[in-house]
Amino acid sequence: MGLGSIRVTALIDNTTHYEGPILAENGISLLVEAPELDLTLLVDTGITGEALLNNAGVLGIDLTEVKYVFLTHNHYDHTGGLLKLLSRVESNPLVIAHPEVFSPKYAILPSLGLNELTYTGPPYSLRELEDRTRVILSGDPVPISSDILTTGEIPRENDFEVVRGFYKVKDGKLVEDELPDDQALVVRMTQGLVILLGCGHSGVVNTVERAVSLTGEDRIKAIIGGFHLIDASDERIDRTVEALAGYDPEMVVPMHCTGFRAESAISSRLKDRFRLLHAGESLELS
Repeated sequence: MGLGSIRVTALIDNTTHYEGPILAENGISLLVEAPELDLTLLVDTGITGEALLNNAGVLGIDLTEVKYVFLTHNHYDHTGGLLKLLSRVESNPLVIAHPEVFSPKYAILPSLGLNELTYTGPPYSLRELEDRTRVILSGDPVPISSDILTTGEIPRENDFEVVRGFYKVKDGKLVEDELPDDQALVVRMTQGLVILLGCGHSGVVNTVERAVSLTGEDRIKAIIGGFHLIDASDERIDRTVEALAGYDPEMVVPMHCTGFRAESAISSRLKDRFRLLHAGESLELS
């Protein structure tokens, strides 16, 4: 049971080393192609949509082939490009997200340059999106195929993986937000799990544990995406890296909001199992 191969292409990341006119943009968008299923899906859409469309065009990727768009969480650098994508393609992809993706959410994160209360959500409403395409909102796992599913809400089991600096409006009050909408995509392959994160606000270790619990598979083929360790303490980074190493993953691919210190720690600990994936680059997993 499980897929024999998939291809993961970074259409959006904060950096690009591609030899050509690929645009970098804060955020992430990962194109997942599963040829055995004749299935193409998109994980997140970056901020503007312009880089997404440009980069797909440069790479010769036909975005009308996308059947599903999975939004990992509320933040604009993951949701912002969706309407631009839908305005340029004639296909009608099914959008999958958590209900709170469209709730009013805010952040104050001085370490990341947000010094005042800043709106973090998508630049469109749920109604605007539903006028364009079909939408599933679920806090529970959503099966896209027998071997591809969303995690649903991720239990917060590890005391070092905390969420701070985020807020939401609830019952007319501004309250701290633990980002329950933060989810990941899990692909079951014959060689183990591929776990794709947007920012990993739930904690990358919590996310891996959730994927293992949902599938009953403890072999990890690859962990790919943002780990949101850019402003983490050294202790959190060290504990994260040790926990990830304990899963003995074949490949760890930190992107977007992971940060240099965490990338360096992962590289030092996991050595040749550490990989980078920049905008315009692909991984063939088999």
